[in-house]
Amino acid sequence: MEFQVEIVRLDDQGRGIGYIDGKIVFVENALPQEVVRVFITKEKKKFYEAKVVEQLVTSPDRVIPNCLYYDTCGGCNLMHLNYVKQLEYKKNKGIQILKKFAGIEIEDTDIIASDAFYYRNKVVFHVKCGELGFYQKESHNFVEINQCLLLHPKINELLTVLKGVNFLNAVEKVMIRTFQDGLETQIVFYPQENLNQEEIIHRIKDLVTSIYVDHTCIYGNDEILEKIGDRNYLVRPESFFQVNTKMTKKLYDEVREKLEPSKDDIVLDLYCGAGTIGLYIAPFVKYVYGVEIVKEAIVSAKKNQEINRTKNIEFYVGDTKTILEKFHLQANKVIVDPPRSGLDQRTKKYLLNIKPERIVYVSCNPVTLARDIKDLLEKYQFQTVTFVDMFPNTDHVESVAVLSLKDDEKK
Repeated sequence: MEFQVEIVRLDDQGRGIGYIDGKIVFVENALPQEVVRVFITKEKKKFYEAKVVEQLVTSPDRVIPNCLYYDTCGGCNLMHLNYVKQLEYKKNKGIQILKKFAGIEIEDTDIIASDAFYYRNKVVFHVKCGELGFYQKESHNFVEINQCLLLHPKINELLTVLKGVNFLNAVEKVMIRTFQDGLETQIVFYPQENLNQEEIIHRIKDLVTSIYVDHTCIYGNDEILEKIGDRNYLVRPESFFQVNTKMTKKLYDEVREKLEPSKDDIVLDLYCGAGTIGLYIAPFVKYVYGVEIVKEAIVSAKKNQEINRTKNIEFYVGDTKTILEKFHLQANKVIVDPPRSGLDQRTKKYLLNIKPERIVYVSCNPVTLARDIKDLLEKYQFQTVTFVDMFPNTDHVESVAVLSLKDDEKK
């Protein structure tokens, strides 16, 4: 069934919002100020989901994506919106979410822009019948690709080289990660059956720093090196690292600035991963305690500590809430960078008990950020938030929020 719909705004996932007989409809690839004819793809009690059949009125903010796979791949969902408006949308989305879920009123704030294309330093390709590509969003429909406009050119170069090699028929997935603007590259093959390792090494060894098959390095270095500012970071295939290298420095600079570090500060770096943020701010504070549940990440963190010759940082491996309670870690300032699920209740309770003077909260999910801030407002006041566009052409946005201890809690 088809309907004519006027799009009035975008939702949190970048979909156009309109109404059909008073009932909300979410429309993919539609922008405010547009009038579209849509086909209903899903009907629920309180809403519809729909796709555009015909564009009747086009938004002045619409651009034509250069990507050949934009309508089929599903990896991006905002490439049809010009980049300045993408930034405006993400900032306003973050502001509205903080108002809705935390009751925080913000008139305006900053969002730090990125290069819109060729920014991703990591990708995982699926392999089907020896071809590389992605699965469509919420499906197992395979889309073969020859180039991705979000990926660093080095990854696209490797994609071209891998096209048609015989050994891909025995591979399920391929992960590629490149650092230092393509100087260091790691590739991991996840096989379905035995692979001809000699052929793999012969075909691509001159283009990469290391080659893995599953968890075994068969060529080159176990780790590759990335540099953020004056800090060096060794990264294994299983280690988390931000996918937008240029914006990672801007993100870490923002965290350091909002922390307002001094040489007397003791800092807790919770969900620290491979210690990247803690090591970045260590030169500016007295001591840092990093906590992370992934054992392999802490192994990398300790190596990163060694190569950066940083003595004023200590790492703990284990669940954050358990480590905090077991070792009674104290600090006057705290950095948290949790997963999308946010902070658990015991961690928030611990922070409310030790009452650090400042909390800098790095978040990839504005909804859980707002939820956690609301719980912490019992003893803290919201100071500011800056948004960082780590993921152009998608609806995702990173946030750096600052909370300070209320004056009556400092006694």
